[in-house]
Formats: sequence, C-alpha cells, structure tokens
Amino acid sequence: MIKLIALDLDGTLLDPSGKITQGAKDAIARARETGVRVVLDTGRPIPEAIWFAKEAGCDALISCLGGAALVDGSTGQVLRRRDIPEPSGRRVLELCLGREIELMIFAGDQIVLDPFSKESLLRTYPYPAFHDNAVTVDDPLAYLEERGLPLTKVHGDWNRPAYPLEELAALPGVELTASNDHDFELVASGVDKGRTLALLAMMYGVPLDQCAAVGDSDNDLAMLRAVGTPIAMGNASSAIKEIAARIAPSNGEEGVAAAILSCLE
Repeated sequence: MIKLIALDLDGTLLDPSGKITQGAKDAIARARETGVRVVLDTGRPIPEAIWFAKEAGCDALISCLGGAALVDGSTGQVLRRRDIPEPSGRRVLELCLGREIELMIFAGDQIVLDPFSKESLLRTYPYPAFHDNAVTVDDPLAYLEERGLPLTKVHGDWNRPAYPLEELAALPGVELTASNDHDFELVASGVDKGRTLALLAMMYGVPLDQCAAVGDSDNDLAMLRAVGTPIAMGNASSAIKEIAARIAPSNGEEGVAAAILSCLE
C-alpha cells in the first residue's frame, strides 16, 4: 500500500505552460483525503518550492534545490541543507561567471543573479516567487565572500557551448547533473533527490517501499530508485522510463493526476 507520493515539479506536476492543472490539484486532494502524503521533490529553490506546494495542496515537508535542502513549507524553516565545499564553491563561480550563461546561484537561503542572468531570466523564467526573492549584483562571487554565504547549488542554461562541464565535473566534492537536455545543475557530492526523500519519508514514518515517486528527467533517477513504486511521465527521458514500474501520460495530458490516482487503487 502506497502511503507517500513524491512529485517532481518541472515536466511532471507542471504542465507545458508551467501551471498546475485543476485535475492535478483534485488528485492531490483526493490522495490526502485518504491519508496518503503528497510531497514535492524538486530542483527549484526554497521560496518557489513552498509557493508551488501550497498552490498544489501538498504536505508541508519539501525536498528542494535538487535534494540540497529539506524545508518545512508551513514555517519556511530549513531542516537540513548541504552546501558545496570550499574551495570548489569559489571555483564553480569562477568557471561559470562571465560566459553569458544564464545562471541561478543559490547561496544558502539566498538567490543571487548576475546582471546578464537577470535580464535573460526575466524573459525565460517568469515566476514571481523566484524574482521576488532574488538579488542582482555585479559580482556574485564577491557578494558571497563579503557576506560569508555558502554556495548550495548552481543551475546553468541558455548558452550550452559555453558550459565548462569538464572542468566542473573534475572539481572535488561536487555532483554534476541536468534536468533537461540543455541545462546543467551542480550540487554537493552525495546530494540527490533520493537521499533527501528518504529523510523526508522517515520523518513522516513511511517506509520507502510504501512510497511512490513521479518524475521525468535524469535528475529524478535517484528519487525513483529510492522508492517502491517509481512512475515515469509520458514525456520522461528514456533512462527514467527504463527504471519505472509504470508510465503515466505526459504532463500535457494530465499525467501526474493519472499517476497519483493509480497509487490509490
């Protein structure tokens, strides 16, 4: 019997327009009415993850920043966070800044942008919960150092030929992954959605073999491998579909609602 369902956000809970459908909200409400926990396990930052969890009607505990942070969405309290160790954190920013890469820099509980990224993200990433909580500075590296902020996660997009992927992958203490075929994500080594989901499930008192997870991209692999019932979206990567126990329709076809309801049968 499934007692907890973990949902990825982009490409899963969100439809192609970036919205949560009424069908998805109804399915989440139905699951919770039966006593099943429904939680987010997303790469999004803390403010956005909390906003989407409330919008969807999910339970309070949230895994965000690709598993780098576990938060209580009802209070905003960060229960656990794993940062990229130094000096690798500094080197990550040295390698990525100034290349016209659209960067999201997550520094502890802050979102930091360089001017190029701010201008680009206003066009490509129109989420108020993100921009309302982001600060734009000319020199993000100096900003972090002056304030003693850690580097928790970096997300890069837009200008793939400029990505310093080999150099990033060679740094000690970091984990390089992606959420689609045109971006990259960097977190501390050992951080992934599966490990944080395991902690979240333990806090709710639910064994992992009684958990389901729904995802679409390769950074969801650890999450799906951790649970007893891994579910792939119809729009998922081939790697996700290969390990899935079942495949739901795509996120443009109310797939997440179908996935949730299948767990209640």
